[in-house]
Amino acid sequence: MKTIKYIIALGMGLMLMTACEDTVLNLEDPGSPTDATFFQTEAQLEVALAGAYQSLNYVSSVPFPQILDHATDYAFNRGNVAGTVDATTGGLTSTGNLNNGFWSRFYTGVQRTNNLLTNMGKAEAVADSQRFNQIRGEALFLRAFFYSYLIELFGDVPFHTEVTTTLEDLGIAKTPKAEIVASLVSDLEEAADLLPAVQPSSGRGRASANAANALIARIALYNSDYAIAESAALKVMNADQAPSLFPDYEALFTDAGVGSSEVLLDMSYTNGTQTHGLSQRQGTRFGGWCQYVPAQQTVDSYETINGLPIDEDPAYDPANPFENRDPRLKASIVIPGEVWTGHVIQQHSDSIATWRVENGVNVERVFNVNAANPAGREIVDPVDGAQYVTGGSNRFTSFTGYFWKKFSDEPFLMGEGSPLESEQPIYLIRFAEVLLNYAEAKIEAGTIDASVLDAINQVRERAYNGSGISYPEVTTTDQAELRTIIRRERKVELADEGLRLFDIRRWGIAEKVMNTTLLGGPANGFSKIGGEMGFVPAIDQDGFIDYSGAPSQPRVELGNLDFRELEVRVFNANRDYLWPIPQAEIDATDGVVTQNSGY
Repeated sequence: MKTIKYIIALGMGLMLMTACEDTVLNLEDPGSPTDATFFQTEAQLEVALAGAYQSLNYVSSVPFPQILDHATDYAFNRGNVAGTVDATTGGLTSTGNLNNGFWSRFYTGVQRTNNLLTNMGKAEAVADSQRFNQIRGEALFLRAFFYSYLIELFGDVPFHTEVTTTLEDLGIAKTPKAEIVASLVSDLEEAADLLPAVQPSSGRGRASANAANALIARIALYNSDYAIAESAALKVMNADQAPSLFPDYEALFTDAGVGSSEVLLDMSYTNGTQTHGLSQRQGTRFGGWCQYVPAQQTVDSYETINGLPIDEDPAYDPANPFENRDPRLKASIVIPGEVWTGHVIQQHSDSIATWRVENGVNVERVFNVNAANPAGREIVDPVDGAQYVTGGSNRFTSFTGYFWKKFSDEPFLMGEGSPLESEQPIYLIRFAEVLLNYAEAKIEAGTIDASVLDAINQVRERAYNGSGISYPEVTTTDQAELRTIIRRERKVELADEGLRLFDIRRWGIAEKVMNTTLLGGPANGFSKIGGEMGFVPAIDQDGFIDYSGAPSQPRVELGNLDFRELEVRVFNANRDYLWPIPQAEIDATDGVVTQNSGY
């Protein structure tokens, strides 16, 4: 993975300048070449295309999919990295960093692709015809990708398909979302005809025909056009060079999974060109900052090995809640007692000490200096009797007690490199999602057949591959039951991959799952909640988890046996299904672009 060439290197010298700030949409993006001096050769087209790909990268050193997932019921954001707490607590405004950042970044991408598509004909006579067509296909794909996020985040938006050079061009009203969707599908169909089914290994990170059809399936599903979603997904599933699921789910998100045919599109990184800091944000204090961390609600969403929610399986043991669970739980999330980044992870940030582990052997007791915070409080390690009085920062766990394993570059967290400069690829489209999109489209259309069960079971079977446990096969053909199953499946299969916000919005359940108190695990384990009380939360058909009757309290320094209350979530159903359009955009167009309701 460490030697992968990142596509943006083609135009790094030209493209890394930031967009101008006179309007959010960026009339003149200094990161883009000008039509007066550029677009004369194939090499210049490649540079312009590289600049468009660069717009996939977000600010704050955190890739945008993970930012989006931390604006949902999945997780807790300690420190409000990239501003997601504004979204989870009902505080988004038209001048906020989160929504303004996404609007600016993706419209910069739109402007760059429009600039390329408008002007690339100048080089057609001197460019290789096949590559010229592929560049057009990639640009069409990227523009559709940027717009697909803009319309899901903001609803109706200004729809530009030509490069914007004047204020008059800029000041257009919002186009209805449905019209934009139809145009995106058309562009992606053209892109699929122009692009190879898959890119060669040297082109990893570039769009392909399979990626274009997968994006059509996603966009159509999100907008309830189930026939198009099914058809596009089938094109991927039945392609001559059809993708396949990587056999090991956990390894898929490590070096071993890089280049897998399951990954239809990723953001690729290499040191010296482009890296990211997600590992730092997600990692333990042994190398990281534990800021982006999964919630108790997410941990409790994973089924038992019997294919049942934890509240429906009599074999579930609440005193040992991590046992006999869907293998994707431990593949996606670091749980207490597990060895990760060379140490035994503890349930509570104020645990006194833990073991450093080498080759499976406990070799050293490591003191958690935060356990004596404030300094001067005497504590004793119950293992070796050592006394400590020094305060400091916690090291063993997060405020929730859990960490994301997915996309956290463990070797870099252990010192192989800086976790602020991780090269771990970030996946944007996977074949597993295509299978689930196909199944959901047919479930919602009421055309349930054996292919629906096969698509779901392929994903579930891969999750159990190598576990020594037979996967719980889905056999029901009841629409309501399958709807519940597919929604639960998406939540655990695609965790920390950036799609949850759009799922809870389109299913109309955001007002339920986001209006609650986010919890972390009990600081000192489940002996009280699970052992003495035998408490199991209730989970409804929408996946909402009800902790009524369970003891909980705000996090305290010494910890306790109750669930930890981390954040009171607020979601206004009359407003928060869309984000506010940046005020700068409204001002720049003299109100031609109007604000979304409630802001």
